[in-house]
Amino acid sequence: MKKYDIAAYVWPSYTGKEPRTLQFWEQGMGEWQTVLSATPKVEGQILPRKPLWGAVDEADPKVMEFQIQEALRHGVNVFIYDWYWYDRRPFLEQCLNEGFLGAPNNEDMQFYLMWANHDVGYTWDKRISGADGTIFLGSQNREEFEIICHRLIEKYFIKPNYYKINGCPVFMIYEVMNLMKGLGGVDKTRAAIEWFRDQVKMAGFPDLHLQLTIWGKMP
Repeated sequence: MKKYDIAAYVWPSYTGKEPRTLQFWEQGMGEWQTVLSATPKVEGQILPRKPLWGAVDEADPKVMEFQIQEALRHGVNVFIYDWYWYDRRPFLEQCLNEGFLGAPNNEDMQFYLMWANHDVGYTWDKRISGADGTIFLGSQNREEFEIICHRLIEKYFIKPNYYKINGCPVFMIYEVMNLMKGLGGVDKTRAAIEWFRDQVKMAGFPDLHLQLTIWGKMP
């Protein structure tokens, strides 16, 4: 019988350890603030259930030890972590670096990254959601792209439980159009990705298994 891997996306905002989230969730608990304060806007509206395990800090290794255990018990053996890079540095890495990778049983669970390279406006801020304006730009130039790729390879791809297909580390990019915008078009993006593949091979892997997402219509 063929074996299947079952993956779940992880949105790593359920912690107060990322200082830059305070502009969205000023209480210092990340998006738990939105979940716990949600109220119906129309009659009969169904809201998210209150968390059965409480508003736990997912950057806590003990919390993630339990969550890994429960995920595996229910057949999920891969976590796909949303991963961000804004203003020349990572954003919301604490749940992955401190929580998941700090959990004593983390190597029982495989993981890989989805670079959520979208712009950030005020959507996360319940107080002014829908307001115009951009807080963080997701598009990155070639210099930043190379810094990002080196970080991915050296900090994550080398982990024994980083998810691989035929020995190739799996990596997903959320917004191809934003990627091309930052790198300067199709040809320059192709060249940057080929450079990325070469760096992955130089690190000892057969190649990069790249997953891409396209929103809307291509120009």
